[in-house]
Amino acid sequence: MSFALTIREGNGRGQRFRFAGDRVSIGRGTENDVVLNDSGVSRAHARIERRGAFWVLLDRGSANGTQLNGTPLAAMAQLREADRIRLGTVTFEFRDLGEGPGSGARRSRLCAAAWWGRQRPPARAGLIAGCALVAVAGSGTASWRFEPPSTGAPREETAPKEDQPRTGKLGLRTGQPAAGAVAAARAAYDLGRRKLEERRIAPRNLYDAWKAFREGRAHLDGLADPEPIRAELGRLTEECERELERQCSRLLFRAARFERYGQEDRAQEAWQEVLLHFPGDDVTGCRTKARDHLASAQPDDGVE
Repeated sequence: MSFALTIREGNGRGQRFRFAGDRVSIGRGTENDVVLNDSGVSRAHARIERRGAFWVLLDRGSANGTQLNGTPLAAMAQLREADRIRLGTVTFEFRDLGEGPGSGARRSRLCAAAWWGRQRPPARAGLIAGCALVAVAGSGTASWRFEPPSTGAPREETAPKEDQPRTGKLGLRTGQPAAGAVAAARAAYDLGRRKLEERRIAPRNLYDAWKAFREGRAHLDGLADPEPIRAELGRLTEECERELERQCSRLLFRAARFERYGQEDRAQEAWQEVLLHFPGDDVTGCRTKARDHLASAQPDDGVE
């Protein structure tokens, strides 16, 4: 699937952009896929992403908001042909370019993914376990085994190696059934997506999303056959890590600025805010830096 955006009003009128990815970000910051040099556009302003067989528009908490067909966008909205998207002084026209070769199979996969996304984790686990049992029963390996003729000699009984489960990363058993591992990864994926969508509601939600994606991917480590969800979990983990890096830099800069101007009380509040955003250790080391600054600011009550 792909779509196009054509600037109908504002700077760059007539320019057309075509996208084939699942997610496109728009804003003033250079890290966006579409960069708009407009004072009315926030650094991270809006995003278009694929949901099943459709494209949707989301506002990313921009200062001036996003308009869809002249109406302020209050929540996620499905995009339709010739919709007008306004950010600042720029208005885009949306065009769905449809699908190329193999579109039928791809649409079927998208519909199946959308149906799967609507299922609750317990139902998913049951469906996966049922499919696994059917597959094993169909192969015949679960019910029949060839036994050679007895020679009369006693055989030594040995316990199967599978009786001793092994512990892998994050305390997971690498010998656990594949169906259970995939179900656990799906549950972690759902939790991470929910936390990611709510990251502007609570300070720690971005960190919690990163942790959930990371643990979801760990559930799939050691499986013989790679699952499609593994790549998606890896992508989301890296995306969260990049956003955590930006968040950490912003918070540390703010705290250091207060310290530089001698505003110790505000600096301490800023360091405490870092701890709210980073409740545990992560790739940025942001929590450790904040705790070190807070510890160094405590008065020394020792007696020499």
